[in-house]
Amino acid sequence: MKSLGLVLFLVAAAHASSDACAAIAASISTAGNVYWPNSTAYTLAIEHWLLSSIQEPQCVVEPSSAQDIGIILNTVGTTRTSFAVKGGGHTSNQGFSSTTGVHISLAQFNYTTLDAAAEKVAIGGGTKWIDVYTTLDGTGFNVVGGRNPSVGVAGFTLGGGYSWKSNAYGLAIDNLLQVNIVLPNGTSTIASASKSPDLFFALKGGFNNFGVVTEFTFRAVPQDLVWGGHLSYAAADLAAVNAAVVAFEQNNTDTHAAVVHGITSLPTNGTSGAPFPAVQLFYDGPDLPEGMFADFFAIPAVSSDWSGPITFLTWSGADGGVSDLRGVFHAFSTLPHTPEFLQDVADELSAFAAELTPKSAAYLSIAIEPFMTNALSNGNATSASSAYPPVRSPVLLPSNIFFGYTNATEDDAFHDAIARLQANIVAKATAQGLIYPDAKGGSIYPNYALAGADGAHVVEFYGAAHLGEMRRVREQIDPRGVMTLAGGWKV
Repeated sequence: MKSLGLVLFLVAAAHASSDACAAIAASISTAGNVYWPNSTAYTLAIEHWLLSSIQEPQCVVEPSSAQDIGIILNTVGTTRTSFAVKGGGHTSNQGFSSTTGVHISLAQFNYTTLDAAAEKVAIGGGTKWIDVYTTLDGTGFNVVGGRNPSVGVAGFTLGGGYSWKSNAYGLAIDNLLQVNIVLPNGTSTIASASKSPDLFFALKGGFNNFGVVTEFTFRAVPQDLVWGGHLSYAAADLAAVNAAVVAFEQNNTDTHAAVVHGITSLPTNGTSGAPFPAVQLFYDGPDLPEGMFADFFAIPAVSSDWSGPITFLTWSGADGGVSDLRGVFHAFSTLPHTPEFLQDVADELSAFAAELTPKSAAYLSIAIEPFMTNALSNGNATSASSAYPPVRSPVLLPSNIFFGYTNATEDDAFHDAIARLQANIVAKATAQGLIYPDAKGGSIYPNYALAGADGAHVVEFYGAAHLGEMRRVREQIDPRGVMTLAGGWKV
């Protein structure tokens, strides 16, 4: 039962949000929109990839310009109204791109513009990667973007951005040339290596702490036809696939090649499925070198859609739209893997699948993401060039845990379970010397990490120097703490 104080606080917050919505509706341009509860536009605007990520705001505001966003930020800042900014809506953390206050939809900032002569691409803050790849298809150019076409450009980029092209070009932020941003005081500015370089540094891994990004300008990279496919294997072949993944990590020297290794359990008819391996194999070029991925092809696949040469758009797949699942993500990062550790990961997943199957588990997976040892040190990327990652050498390999389920009454149970699974895996990795730094379980890739007490230390691993610089920039541009009214990782 809620206390009287809490009830009064919630009522006051609702009134503040309602007042902010009314003020915004009266102030933004006629090209902007305000959507109210129980309308179709409102319902569509608050959709997220996972049902459990959705919250019901007092209103949805759809700005059409940077000026509109400035009005919105000044209004929520003055009224101290909670808000959220939604680009793609792929996060599993409720409150990161959802809110019970003012929901800002960047739907009108959905565009991709290629300047072939200058070899750069401007992308609106409300764009998904599928839209980027569709626009660039056939141009001979691409960007270092997301592997999941349903993910939004903004959240992906502001968190770092691991890509199919990272072995060759580094992170998405390493290929960022310029950011157009509306600051917390409502003014628009540009950040780049030459203009507001401190802000540019902080934005590259600094999430939503510094304002609302309306446009990202990326370096365009050449794009030819590619090879790719998804191969799944029998559970009995897990050890063989693990060995193939580790061999690829240790021996591959071709920056065009990339692998993601998934260990998955699919509960069916009330029975937890034995974890089985599946890999995504990608080669960024029209000519596949002889012997590339041979270890994976030597293992009999249960299913495979391997093909090539194909377009990158064909490889990326379609936008997954809205899932019919609830779900949670979490993460851990390690030094290069060993077969023993990958078996530990599978054993942990198996144990939790047995626990969670009776609680409506539908899809349980852990994605292992190998990268070359110099992937984060390509080109001009250095530890001083971006807030993320905390270190560029040794390379820290991100892994994503995903629990999908259907029963809304089990949200807390799955949140607790994924935190325990992550802790168990980190403990085993630490015992094998695979965690760096070893304090508090090592670095975590924020774009995958679970919110709440279990993930509160995510930004601590940016290190004293990086975190100190981010805080200095934040205090300079946001003395009123406007961006603290939005959810997400805070510096």
